[in-house]
Amino acid sequence: MTHIDLTLTPRRAAVIEGADTELDVLVSVSAPDTPALSRSRMPLNLAIVIDRSGSMAGTPLAEAKRCAGYILEHLSMRDRVALVTFDSAVTVLAPSTIPEPKEPLLRAVRSIVSGGQTALHEGWLQGAEQAAPHVVQGSIARVLLLTDGQANIGESRPAMLAADCARLAAAGVSTSTYGLGQGFREELLGAMADAGGGQAYYGETAEDLMDPFREEFDLLSAVCGRRMRLRIEPSPGVSVTVRNTYRTDPDGNAILPDLAYGAAAWALLRVKVPAALQEAEPGRILHVLSAFVTYQDGEGRPQSSRTAHLRLPRMPQAAFAALPEDELTASRALELRSADLLTEARAAADRDDWDLVEKILARARAQAGDNEWVARSIEELQKYALLRDPRFSKEAYFLARKKNLRLAEPGEDGPYSLLEETLKPGYVRRKLRQGKDLRGEPFGS
Repeated sequence: MTHIDLTLTPRRAAVIEGADTELDVLVSVSAPDTPALSRSRMPLNLAIVIDRSGSMAGTPLAEAKRCAGYILEHLSMRDRVALVTFDSAVTVLAPSTIPEPKEPLLRAVRSIVSGGQTALHEGWLQGAEQAAPHVVQGSIARVLLLTDGQANIGESRPAMLAADCARLAAAGVSTSTYGLGQGFREELLGAMADAGGGQAYYGETAEDLMDPFREEFDLLSAVCGRRMRLRIEPSPGVSVTVRNTYRTDPDGNAILPDLAYGAAAWALLRVKVPAALQEAEPGRILHVLSAFVTYQDGEGRPQSSRTAHLRLPRMPQAAFAALPEDELTASRALELRSADLLTEARAAADRDDWDLVEKILARARAQAGDNEWVARSIEELQKYALLRDPRFSKEAYFLARKKNLRLAEPGEDGPYSLLEETLKPGYVRRKLRQGKDLRGEPFGS
């Protein structure tokens, strides 16, 4: 069984005596650094679904085939894989099978040629239906969907595709999406990944595609907790809002990303404690809230973390203001504030109001403070804005997503170093540009 630890860290460790108090609280859900020596990764049940429409001709399709080959080469006899392509029609190149021997599967990938339009929904659905009959406890079933275009044949409404992804996720088949270039609809692919319990990635160019595929395989190879649900139980009268853009389940629990070894999922809570609660509860220490996570471990068994409790002393206003802030909690609050500003800037760019974009980004940069990753990622985004580059919209969208939904390296203290980031597992890396290979060439090349 994987032991998952949950901690609660307030930005300031007190409430104001006799007054309403609003504070940020960081929830950190941490996995062990490494698995037990005897434990290997969960078996994978994958469906690789590749857009082969006409716009994929040439380098994009060649790179998509290379990415599919990368995944195939890393699978074992314990895994399953299906290969599906789509343009105007859907083709099952290889029904779900054990990936040994590999050569027939690699040959099928090499045979893919570009074709017509984009039946995205039917392609995704066929992939999901290939994986669904082989869902077993203790394995990961996932569709990996790669496209460079908009769905223009069949169902194309984001809400409907997301609903189908949620239905298959409930049956055990999750979905990760990969967008290439500028023609795909990021909101559509993002909604599919969110509802499908997977990840959403993109590459500016075909050459940038391999980086997110490596990141996904790193994650799939290290998952130790799935179906993560964060339960918050505030004391009567206390109100709690999750600041991240996590979806919630029917019981109101926040749906956290799959957790991997050496990583932490996190959520930032905005907690409001009314003065009346202090009058109702005697003593100097106030119970504010409790929290725990439920999840499935590597064998697919339901588990729960221990329950953490947030109890805070009452302090006069002056003493509260003099308390030091927890640096990590403050840093995560800054990340989410910058994500909000990126969303505002993206909306302004979509209206072609670039003067407002520059003003919003200047505010975001000014608020970055000592958080080098936030500051430098905004600086990279400003380069797109100065050029009135249409790539701005997608980069802002995926950067805001990353700041809201990412797994983190526990602690994450010290200065930001691009070299050090390249040495980390892909699922905890902090890239400066989401659509570029982390080790790629400088901006503008």
